Amino acid sequence: MKSLGIVFMGALVLAGCGSVRYPRTYVLNFPPPVPKAAPHNASLGPVAIRELECPEYLCEGRIVYRSSPEEVGFYEYHRWAMNPRQTVTQYMVDGLQARTLFQRVALHERGAEAAYVLSGHIERLEEVDKGRNVVCTISAQLLDTRTRAVVWSHTASETVAVEKRDIRGIVSSLSAAARTAADRLLDSMTEELPANIALTRTEGAAERQ
Repeated sequence: MKSLGIVFMGALVLAGCGSVRYPRTYVLNFPPPVPKAAPHNASLGPVAIRELECPEYLCEGRIVYRSSPEEVGFYEYHRWAMNPRQTVTQYMVDGLQARTLFQRVALHERGAEAAYVLSGHIERLEEVDKGRNVVCTISAQLLDTRTRAVVWSHTASETVAVEKRDIRGIVSSLSAAARTAADRLLDSMTEELPANIALTRTEGAAERQ
């Protein structure tokens, strides 16, 4: 019995010496999009936005860094409180609502009717260059649901320097990079889509003659 007591007391001492470390969680932080009128007051019917796709290692929880192009590392105790897929998707919904390009903008729901469906992919969202920079790359495309033709596609990438080289500085820079990449996609769509659709309709009419 005496030896068991010694073992038990030793276990308590070891437990007291150790400290449990809980993960800290973060979110991408975006300001409200600035209203911006589409050129020529274009209004192209309702659009539905699918939640962006993302490699599992980027969006499964832990914040990612790359020590080399071939090696991926994770901050075990620094994680996303909200999946970046959801955050960036909602920002793009809000961004399109702030424009006058479409009659209605909503998240895609199964069975819902829309003239266009926007889908995309977060390709990169990570710290690089040994903590000196972060990079975000997003690609997207717009499908005309009537013709099943892709009427617009674009890829935007942004690299942002990390001014304060700690995890909060990294997350802040990731937010800036993701916001800029998303804004570039929205600007490209606003500027190019009306002309693309007009050209597609003209070509379709010529083929039917």
